[in-house]
Amino acid sequence: MTAERYPSPEAETVASVVGEALHEGAIVTAEVRCEVEYDGRTSGYLGPGDRLLVAKPDGTFLVHKPTNHKPVNWMPSGGTVTASVGEASGDPVIVARRTDPRERVEVRVRETYGLTRFDAEDGVAYEESGTEAEMHEYIAANPEELEAGLRIVEHERETKYGFLDFYAKDAEGTPVVVEVKRVQATLTHFDQLKRYVNVFAGDEDGVDGTARSVRGLLVAPSASERVKRACRDAGLEFVAFPDFETEAEGANASLADFE
Repeated sequence: MTAERYPSPEAETVASVVGEALHEGAIVTAEVRCEVEYDGRTSGYLGPGDRLLVAKPDGTFLVHKPTNHKPVNWMPSGGTVTASVGEASGDPVIVARRTDPRERVEVRVRETYGLTRFDAEDGVAYEESGTEAEMHEYIAANPEELEAGLRIVEHERETKYGFLDFYAKDAEGTPVVVEVKRVQATLTHFDQLKRYVNVFAGDEDGVDGTARSVRGLLVAPSASERVKRACRDAGLEFVAFPDFETEAEGANASLADFE
């Protein structure tokens, strides 16, 4: 394990260190002032500010603001990260991209405060607790943690869209559809819950032949204001379960969610 530190490096140094480090299997971190542009499922722009950049040899790329534990933008493994010197500006430009889905994050560095190459070795498997299965077990045994008077009727009930996590009744006897996620709730999760609720609101499964009032609960460690607003606008509810929070996976928490 070795680490090389480059204080206030020139643009050419940034480009060469990033390229060589990632090619040779090392991690690169940089403290910079930069602006970020995202193009993919949506598009977005983040104006100049101080950020921490992390690039890994497997293609993972993270852009962190000074606050919050989650990156403001990121690219998962499987893509590529490249660095060059901008022809017009003469500043470093770092680009992370992948093809499926097609996404691109471009970071234009205005000032580099520090750069580190870290040749790390870590072959130890992560032993996780707080899994989604454990969340299910806890909720099944303690439905009142979601809402007073809530009663679980069925776990993993089948619908034409797949298996919803819990079908329940509230204290007034109103049907409640509960969808559980162990990571930060996304708009995709919101859409999934909405589909399930619509199934039961329209009685598409032929339970009793009549439309009825159905509530929907999206349960997760956290959610962006955009997701919470989508739930409110659709008449659904978000319930935070922070004790089960684990590292985010899956879709890019993209610049489209800047609020």
